[in-house]
Amino acid sequence: MLEGQDILCFAVEPWEGVWRNRHQIMSRLARRNRVLFVEPRPYLRQALGLRPQDAAKPRRRSPRLRHLGEGLYVYRPPRWAPIIGRQPLKALADALQDRALLEAMARIGMRQPILWLFRPEQAEAIGRYSERLLLYHVVDEYAAYEMEFVDQVGMARREAIVALERRILRQADLVIVTSPALLESKRPFNPHTYLVRNGVDTAAFSAARADPSPPADIAALPQPVIGFVGVINEKIDLGLLRDVAQARPQWSLALVGPVTQRFHREQLAWLELPNVHFLGFKPVAELPRYVAACQVCLMPYKVNEWTRHIDPLKMYEYLAAGRPVVSTPIPSALDFAPPLRLAHDVHGFVGQIEAALAETDDGQRESFRRLAAQHDWEARVEALSEHIVAALGRTSNP
Repeated sequence: MLEGQDILCFAVEPWEGVWRNRHQIMSRLARRNRVLFVEPRPYLRQALGLRPQDAAKPRRRSPRLRHLGEGLYVYRPPRWAPIIGRQPLKALADALQDRALLEAMARIGMRQPILWLFRPEQAEAIGRYSERLLLYHVVDEYAAYEMEFVDQVGMARREAIVALERRILRQADLVIVTSPALLESKRPFNPHTYLVRNGVDTAAFSAARADPSPPADIAALPQPVIGFVGVINEKIDLGLLRDVAQARPQWSLALVGPVTQRFHREQLAWLELPNVHFLGFKPVAELPRYVAACQVCLMPYKVNEWTRHIDPLKMYEYLAAGRPVVSTPIPSALDFAPPLRLAHDVHGFVGQIEAALAETDDGQRESFRRLAAQHDWEARVEALSEHIVAALGRTSNP
């Protein structure tokens, strides 16, 4: 594993939020390196408490810089330096943010870090922190997301995202992507682009099997429980979920995770059905028990250009729990079918769920777990480390 490096990671969500691949990766790299996990800056309206969704949220009072153990530090940007779109306030807020973050880096002795970026909008961080290496980690086709909602965000937004990403790709010393489609999309802009797919914490799912009692809220649902564990956003085909729930009202459809849908939120009303249960956000430590409480797990993604590029974490997590999986035919699911069951519409989904419910072979479920173990985060971080070491060698010996 990579050792003795400083890593400045610009994250997209708070440390205590929904865990993504960056949480898994940074928590492991921090065992032998010093990692500063930078939580996202608030937008101006958020900082002023003007967004309706923030009104009920309590203000976080945690220290701006926290040491979570080993080499892991978490930095919370100040609310008095939010993201502002217009000059000259933008330049002032950005300068204040830079100063506060540089002070935090100095407090822990961080110099010349590996700058690890995850989004095109983070391009403005390049060159501000004396980084020795620029790593761009791509987990989504962001321009495709903008195209899905161009009527809401406008074509100019998509063009800006494309321009920012091209800038990062040209400047990056190393580009990591999580799906073959992303590799095809990004490698033409940077020859040092490599595929490292997402993974799973198999130890956490093995530990969950030692405690077979399900959490109280999902245990209270009538059997069988058909589960979706993850963020409910624009990737999810809410119409498909509605149709499945209506086709089999005797099933409990458990949706475990926060709702982050920005557009067409009125579609959430489709799921106001007696057998659909929104169980909300759960901390990462609890998720294995929720997955294990489902008889069948779902990946009901829309099939479009956006989802063609994703590599869902939940796919590996469902398998690690030994749960049968029914998915729409996105490319990542095709790569794992079988054992993943694929269906295009509600009739196919219902049929595949019924077939999975009828399957009682414990050996098959153990085969799911063995497959997931081949994609453990420990191995993924080793692969990332090899690429980083090679990139450091290239940049120190041009």
